[in-house]
Amino acid sequence: MKNLNRRQMLRVASGLGGGLALSSLLPGWAQSATPGMAPTLPTLTGPNIDLRIGHSSLNVDGRAGHAVTINGTVPGPLLRLKEGQMVRLSVRNDLAEDTSIHWHGLLVPFQMDGVPGVTFPGIKPGETFVYEFPIKQSGTYWYHSHSGLQEAEGHYGPIIIDPADPDPVAYDREHVIVLSDFSFMHPHLIFKRMKQQGGVFNFQKQTLAGLLAGKDQTLKERMEWAKMRMDPTDISDVTGAALKFLVNGHGPGDNATGPATTGPGCSPPASGCACASSTPPRKWSSMCASQV
Repeated sequence: MKNLNRRQMLRVASGLGGGLALSSLLPGWAQSATPGMAPTLPTLTGPNIDLRIGHSSLNVDGRAGHAVTINGTVPGPLLRLKEGQMVRLSVRNDLAEDTSIHWHGLLVPFQMDGVPGVTFPGIKPGETFVYEFPIKQSGTYWYHSHSGLQEAEGHYGPIIIDPADPDPVAYDREHVIVLSDFSFMHPHLIFKRMKQQGGVFNFQKQTLAGLLAGKDQTLKERMEWAKMRMDPTDISDVTGAALKFLVNGHGPGDNATGPATTGPGCSPPASGCACASSTPPRKWSSMCASQV
């Protein structure tokens, strides 16, 4: 083991302390492998919002991987807007490649749509692009990169736009839940392997024994798919063999939790409620939710 002198030791200690201080500033609901989510989701709101696109280490199920993040989190910050307002979003690119943000489902001027090569040139490394547009609708949406395969690396986040008039839907508590996937294999390598062999991640292919036993496809169907050189599962060609499925950036093993309420009709074995604990503090569990 390499010996550290006093100066090096102080440098390492200060770096660790700075990292811990920085992690406390990040949204608790978006940090991977944290013990659940905060009761009130941290948001970015108002007429002026700053976003930074950069590289981060993402910890999923106890394993570290690489991610392209928005303000250091996966998913990116929740943007909370109001129907009828103007919003100005300054997006800084800290990557060594072009990036972008597309506001999925939002009615915006075409220059603000965020699709490189179609509506704008993209955001160059080290540059800041300002998106500015009126909010003409309400509802739940999301935003994500339209550059390369950055979205698959974690470049996405949720948007909630509150209606200008009082919300017609009554509720006791609001949960913002982003369902996504993540792979420790770089998306460019996934894409390369799929180009080389379309069913490379399909480990549930029909066997000769299954065909002779009359299981799965008939011989005629199998021949038709073979002519097209496609798998029947082509629409879901990247499977759980390569992906981790996330709840607000948490993998299955992280077991993301959140506040819940028990009561009549919401106790075991009622489906969807079995995960709420019977004693305070009551929480729901993504691990349980996957089992009911």
